[in-house]
Amino acid sequence: MEISINKKPFSISSNSRILYRIIQILLSMHYTGIRTEKSLPLIKIHLLVWLLQSKERQEKFFKSMDSNYELSIGIWSIDKDTNIALSYMFEDDLCNIKNKNYSLTEKGKKFISKIVDDKEIFISEKDFLSKVKNKLPGTAVEKLQRLWI
Repeated sequence: MEISINKKPFSISSNSRILYRIIQILLSMHYTGIRTEKSLPLIKIHLLVWLLQSKERQEKFFKSMDSNYELSIGIWSIDKDTNIALSYMFEDDLCNIKNKNYSLTEKGKKFISKIVDDKEIFISEKDFLSKVKNKLPGTAVEKLQRLWI
């Protein structure tokens, strides 16, 4: 299977492309998901995808992480593109929903493993998510959310 994202004649942000968003979510699940199912709650998926949008957000996140999540990272919310991507992922059997968490299926694990193994694509996303790993528990997500509610 070969994946390619080609430049179109008119400018469309890569973040708006559904395949790009699906891969961001799959990478988030692969690197930060819990247990063998690589499961994540919806709000954490939205946070990770939001963080992947810019280096500045990631820097703020790491500063907040260093302060035990006492520093605000800004206002983040539910994004419709992420929800659409999750719907496609569910319909294409890349993920399923268990106990209010999204989990990778075997098909999803197989698909994302090819991207993880490729050293030339999604380099910055893989680097960021590998640094986050299990350092963003649900309690930290709730703390970050409460800082702007």
